[in-house]
Amino acid sequence: MIFHVDMDAFFASIEQRDFPEYRGRPVIVGAKPGMRGVVAAASYEARAFGVHSAMPIGEAFRRCPEGIFVRPRLEVYHRESEAVMAIFAAFSPFIEQISVDEAFLDMTGTGRLLGAPQQAAKTLADRIREERSITASIGIAPNKFLAKIASDLHKPSGITMAPFDGPSITQWLAPMPVRRIWGVGEATGTTLKQLGIVTIGDLQKLSREHLIRQFGRQGEKLYSLCRGIDDRPLAAPERAKSISREYTYNVDSTDREAWKQTLFSLSQDVARRARRSGVKGGTVVLSYRKSDFSRHSRRKPLDQPTSTARFIYEGALDLLDGVGEKTLRLIGVGLTSLDAGVQTDLFAESGPAADLEAVESAVDRLAERFGEATIGKGREIEGLPGAPGRKKGRTSGAAGGL
Repeated sequence: MIFHVDMDAFFASIEQRDFPEYRGRPVIVGAKPGMRGVVAAASYEARAFGVHSAMPIGEAFRRCPEGIFVRPRLEVYHRESEAVMAIFAAFSPFIEQISVDEAFLDMTGTGRLLGAPQQAAKTLADRIREERSITASIGIAPNKFLAKIASDLHKPSGITMAPFDGPSITQWLAPMPVRRIWGVGEATGTTLKQLGIVTIGDLQKLSREHLIRQFGRQGEKLYSLCRGIDDRPLAAPERAKSISREYTYNVDSTDREAWKQTLFSLSQDVARRARRSGVKGGTVVLSYRKSDFSRHSRRKPLDQPTSTARFIYEGALDLLDGVGEKTLRLIGVGLTSLDAGVQTDLFAESGPAADLEAVESAVDRLAERFGEATIGKGREIEGLPGAPGRKKGRTSGAAGGL
C-alpha cells in the first residue's frame, strides 16, 4: 500500500503561515511584477484567477493585479521540507521523496500500528497541520501511479483512496482525462487527441500491439498505466552529486563588483546546504550565462574538500578572474566532487580551516533557532565599503573570516 503525500500550495502556504496578513489573499511566489521570471507557486486564492506555477510573472500580474507577489525564501522552504519529511519518517521507514513538497510512503504492514489506511492518512495529515501549520493532500493506492492520481483529486486537504482490484481500477480511471497519465505531455497528448483519444477510457480500448506500433516503447507503458498497472518500487534516495545556486539579473549586468557580491551571497547558501547535507565538496564551479543566452562554466579543484563559505567564495572569485565577459545575464556558484564529510587530512582537525567551519556551523545553529536575521557576516551589511572584495593571492587554506 502506497501513500502519495502532496503539500498544498507549499511555498505559498508557508508565506501565508508566516505572515498572517497574507491569509485568505492571493499570494504569488516568484519574481516581482516588472521583473523577468515565472511563478514558483500560487495560493489557492490566486489559482482562482487562473494563476499557476511556471506562468510568466507578467501574465500572473495581468490576471491577478491585486495579488501579493513575494520573492521565494528558498532556505525557509528547504528547512520546512526537512521538517515535513521527518514527520513522514515517523510513519514509514520507506520514503521516496520526489520534490521538496511531495513524497511516496510505503505503508505496507502498518495497519496494526496505525489503523486502517484512511485513518492512518488522517493521522498523518493532522500531525502535519498541528506541527507545521500547513496542509497536505494524500492519495492511497496499491501503487505509485494510482496514489499520485488520487492525491490530486480532492485538493486541498483531501484524502482519497483509489480502488485496489483490477476491474474497479479500470472503471475508476476510465472517465479521467488522458493527460493524467505519467508521460503524456504536450506532444503525446496532441497525438492521442488526433487519434480521438481524450479520456483514459478511450485509451483502454486500444490493444497493446496498436499502442506499441503507434508509440514504440512508450506504447507498452501507456497500455499498462491506463489499466492502473505500475510495478515500480519506491526508489532509494540518492546522494546529490552537486550543490549549486544561481541568480538571474533583472537587467543584464555590467557591474563586476555586483557579480562578486552575488557570488558572496550564493556561496553562503551553497555552504549552508552542504553542511546541512553532511557533505563537503572538492571542486568549486562558477557558472554564467552571457547576454546571448549561451551558458558557460569553469571549475577549480580545492586543496581539500570543504563546506565553508569562505573557501567556496574565494574559489569562485579566482574563477571569475578568468572571465573576460563585460556583460552577464546570470551568475552562479556550485560545489561538486561531494563526499560524506570524511576528514581527509588527519592533521587538519584544528587550525584556521577547522575554526572557520566551526564558526559557520555555529551561525547555522543560531539561524535555525532564532531566524536568519539574527546574525550575519560583516560583508552582508548593505553599503559596507569593499563588501564584495578580497585580498589577492589567498588560497583555499588561508586564515581569516568572511
